[in-house]
Amino acid sequence: MIGNEGYTLAQHGILGAEDAHMMVQSTVWGRIAQFCQLLAIASLFCLSASAEPNASPSAFGNDGIDRTDPNFVKASLLIVSPSDEIYSCVGHSGIRLECPKFNLDYCFTYESESAKRVLSFIQGKLKMGMFAMPTEEYLRCYKADGRGVVQYRLNLPPEAKQRLWKILDEKVAEGANLPYDCLKRGCAQSIFVNLREALKPSKLNMVNWADKYKRTRREIIDQNAKAYPWDRFFLCAVIGIDADRKVSCEEKVIVPSDLLEVLQNSTVNGRKIIDSDGVKLVSMQSVGYSTIVTPLVVSCLVLMLSLFDMFAQIPLIGMLLFGLYSILGTFFTYIMFLSDFPGSGWNSLLVPFNLLPLVFWKWRKTWALWFVGVLLLWEIGMIAAPHRLTDPAYLVLVGAYIIFYLKFTRFGRVALLRDRIGRAVAPRLPHKGNDLK
Repeated sequence: MIGNEGYTLAQHGILGAEDAHMMVQSTVWGRIAQFCQLLAIASLFCLSASAEPNASPSAFGNDGIDRTDPNFVKASLLIVSPSDEIYSCVGHSGIRLECPKFNLDYCFTYESESAKRVLSFIQGKLKMGMFAMPTEEYLRCYKADGRGVVQYRLNLPPEAKQRLWKILDEKVAEGANLPYDCLKRGCAQSIFVNLREALKPSKLNMVNWADKYKRTRREIIDQNAKAYPWDRFFLCAVIGIDADRKVSCEEKVIVPSDLLEVLQNSTVNGRKIIDSDGVKLVSMQSVGYSTIVTPLVVSCLVLMLSLFDMFAQIPLIGMLLFGLYSILGTFFTYIMFLSDFPGSGWNSLLVPFNLLPLVFWKWRKTWALWFVGVLLLWEIGMIAAPHRLTDPAYLVLVGAYIIFYLKFTRFGRVALLRDRIGRAVAPRLPHKGNDLK
């Protein structure tokens, strides 16, 4: 995670030679104040930047530099390889802006205020925003993490690149003031929105939307996070029905690899936005992790434990299974009703995992059969749905609890039959009761 290394005032350097000597103040508040003081000048910059190359000498500043030169500002898309952290399991993206005339080189990236505040993340209190830092330092951070960075030059009109710089600088000055939302304000979606804003009145034209954009946003995240099963398992838990709603293809550009593909197949004024191969700035050293203890494996173990409990009916195993269920029920109830986590909304996992069995545990033999029916209908619905609505591990886990609750119904007589057979074989052995029977 790239931290807040301070707000860049790089844009102000390209306003004119008289501003090039200004040094960035050492405190964040000083930088914000400096930015506000120069907003008026920035608006004049945007007006001059919108001029056509041969239209007027206003394209030149007081320093005689042609701001309509295509190389006055260079813009690039940066694609960062994934990591095993929950917030970057699908990779990361940023924008690099350079102004060689004034020796300016900054990277702009959407980040959360702190990746380590897990409780704030679950509560939906975690904030995110645009941050900027010198490119050299940006690349050094990812090199230290063993993650690769590839740069793709953006073929944008000169005025659009300068307008993009202004937009990003303004976002930086706002700070981390937006709730973390991987669906609507993730790095890829934010960059895509800012690029389209900078291109106005021109329009970004997509040559052809691939068939994969017929998928839901949940399926897109699920597919891109498959190398990190535990991250995918957790994301499925916190992302609610918003991820399954029908949205435009533009709103489905939520992962860096898709952003790159879209820009490679898009044009502005008849010219491809990206028409060259990427340049590797940092080589990837780590390639994810490999583990046999995946959510699916753990769910299968719970399923086998539940089957064993059906016949053995050992109180400790029953308590362990119900304890795990209660933890899951508490978590999903909190996410649904108490957390402000963006994009959570209604979560279908609240149907099989909730606190009702804990509250009404005393009367379990009365409602157990009905609840098993609900779980079976949920399983059938998830499997029959035209789009993937949940992680396969949850399907197996729900199957385990169908068996668990089944033993409290008349269909759980298998255990009773086992008891009778046991008494016939060993009549002198004392019978052990079952607190969860």
